[in-house]
Amino acid sequence: MRTAQRKAHDVAERERRLLRTALDVISRDGLHQLTLGRLAQEAGYSKGTVYHHFTCREDLLVELSAESLRRQSRAFQAVAELPWDGVRALYGLAFAGMRHAETQPALFESSVMALTDAVLGAASQERLDRRRLVDEQTTRIVVAVVERTVREGEFGHPELPAEVAVDALRSAVLGYAVTHLLPRRAAQGDARARDSRPAITASLVHGLGWPRLGAAALTEVRRAVDELIPAPGPADSLTRSDGPARSDG
Repeated sequence: MRTAQRKAHDVAERERRLLRTALDVISRDGLHQLTLGRLAQEAGYSKGTVYHHFTCREDLLVELSAESLRRQSRAFQAVAELPWDGVRALYGLAFAGMRHAETQPALFESSVMALTDAVLGAASQERLDRRRLVDEQTTRIVVAVVERTVREGEFGHPELPAEVAVDALRSAVLGYAVTHLLPRRAAQGDARARDSRPAITASLVHGLGWPRLGAAALTEVRRAVDELIPAPGPADSLTRSDGPARSDG
């Protein structure tokens, strides 16, 4: 490996380690405890090294948000490639969004925080642009599923355009994940609340003009999604799909 390639590889690996450490801090002590100084201490790097990767805490949150989107994008693509009709794929995307929040709460919480004006206004344009590219990739997958469902003649809302119906569904899924899946207290609470996810999803999807799936079909779709998005594995599963991190110079 040439020197430049080896250096780029080392920088990318160091950034992955920093992201893994950041997720450990969030999972253990909460997002409010994540600072660049704490990250340097936990990861065993100097503050200068950490600041070379992330110029501010907001850059770190945006990068964690991008990683969250990368994982969702891979899950969405896997759902879209299953031998289903468009409606089942649409339900599958909804379940996949919820499943991601459930299995990766630290990443999901970071992605929610990264949507705030305070973070978007302080993060570097480079980090925001990289996140935008992943977001666009994820959106293309969703749009392809929606277009397939429309071509199959399954969308029947008399007034609401399909793209608006999907945007409303995406917002509803995000809201459900924030209120029901993210808080640890909810995760440890009444199992009936967690088991209501299929019924809630069916009512949302049907109310927006898409066909309602029966209980057996919903169970099949949810089981398939759960298999595609298993429980969290080792933290070193963090991957990058948008090229190497910036160099230390």
